[in-house]
Amino acid sequence: MSDSIVYIFFWGCHAKSEKILTFLTDMILSAYESMLYSKGHIWLLPLLLTGCQTALDLPKLADTEKPVRIAPDIDQRRLAFTGGLFDLKRGDLYVAYPYWHWSVPNVNVGFYVCNSTLNYRFTRSLGYWNEDDNIFGSWPTETGTHIEKALADRGYNIKQHRQSFFADRENRPRAELLLSLRVTNMTFNMCYVHSPFTLTSLNRSGGEGIVTAEWEVYDTIREKILGSYTTQGFGRIDEPQPAGDKAVFIAAVRDAATRLADSDWLYRIMTTEDPVDLIPKTVYEPLILSTRTRTYNTAIRQHFTTARKAIISIRSEKDYRGSGFFINNEGYALTTARIVGDASFVQITDVNGTKYRARVLRRDERRDVALIKADIKDNFALPISDSDLPDFVETVYAVGTPRLNNYRATITKGIVAAHRFHVHQGLNFIQASIPTAAGYDGGPLTDEYGNVIGLTASIATDSSETNFSLFIPINDALQALNVQISLENFRQSH
Repeated sequence: MSDSIVYIFFWGCHAKSEKILTFLTDMILSAYESMLYSKGHIWLLPLLLTGCQTALDLPKLADTEKPVRIAPDIDQRRLAFTGGLFDLKRGDLYVAYPYWHWSVPNVNVGFYVCNSTLNYRFTRSLGYWNEDDNIFGSWPTETGTHIEKALADRGYNIKQHRQSFFADRENRPRAELLLSLRVTNMTFNMCYVHSPFTLTSLNRSGGEGIVTAEWEVYDTIREKILGSYTTQGFGRIDEPQPAGDKAVFIAAVRDAATRLADSDWLYRIMTTEDPVDLIPKTVYEPLILSTRTRTYNTAIRQHFTTARKAIISIRSEKDYRGSGFFINNEGYALTTARIVGDASFVQITDVNGTKYRARVLRRDERRDVALIKADIKDNFALPISDSDLPDFVETVYAVGTPRLNNYRATITKGIVAAHRFHVHQGLNFIQASIPTAAGYDGGPLTDEYGNVIGLTASIATDSSETNFSLFIPINDALQALNVQISLENFRQSH
């Protein structure tokens, strides 16, 4: 006669509890059979109590596109990684700390156990996002090197990150394109190893996880976002190490960057001959606007007091400030797309300081123009010139409102210096020897009589150094928005 001892494990809601329960049932049945033959007793001993430590299901990653390798002889633009941020909500579940190493597949923990302390088993079995936690440290800087290498391995022209004490002044990204990263989701299963005898932490961790990365490319020449693209990346650390959670995260981000490098989206951005084609073009139905304002044929000084009443100051929801001007007598006005941004409404102020709310009707980011409308009538408007591009050395005037509204509708005189075709933008510009100040964007450029021939562009030009500014031809602006101006005995078609 002999006794049989059966150790019974009490599990909370472990992911593999069903299999364990089956295993324990088999043990009890085997012990019972042994008792029958030996005529002994069964001793059931409770051995362990655990908390609810289930592993998170990692989403299946989408199949990668065919790997891209850019040939050395292909012309491409230069790109620099500028940084990243987390875009997770406070309280989002992003990590689990499952008990025992078999709950974290492919993680080698040797003769140790995972997350075995009572803290992990009961109070910290799951982790929820708190932006105040800094478990990843200065991850944008650390991951930047891995992101750049993943892109460079595919042959892309990358501005490599370099640590420098003079980073702000001497090592700023000098590239035509800037790449940013926004982490929108994370799912990790982490193993913090503990001694199996003392259950003390060994300050090492391993695991696996997936991140969802939203990439955005900004064109520094056109000052426009060319688009965004989302990839996922998988990372795994098989051998527990100090700061293993950060290592898993960096590995996942690098995998996401490799998938970005393999995308046709990035290839087109880096190699397209005309980047303007990358910005979606909205096709509008023709809009015919009638106006009672006829073209001027006398010097602007004779009627500028009246003409300046058509100038407006504009302030968008994002506090962008610029200028604009009415093009008819029913509240329709032109400005730049950069000033209105993505807003549906903007605030406008006339030369008398009266404020109105204006709806954004049309915008064309390629040409950087926008059409807005305020609910007013019988307003003053500027006439549109009936000629094409002005001649060289022709006298022109730029009108706009600097940042200080006390200087509304300031007029500046200059001459036409050149007609420019911006190769990278694929657009025409009028170059005039007029150093415009911040806030002039969207304001009109007129001929010597006060008829509009263009509007001040938002393109980055330091007029304080160059002593000139660039202007969008009015015909190009109206054509981009598919707007026509009609007047009796005045033919104006675009």
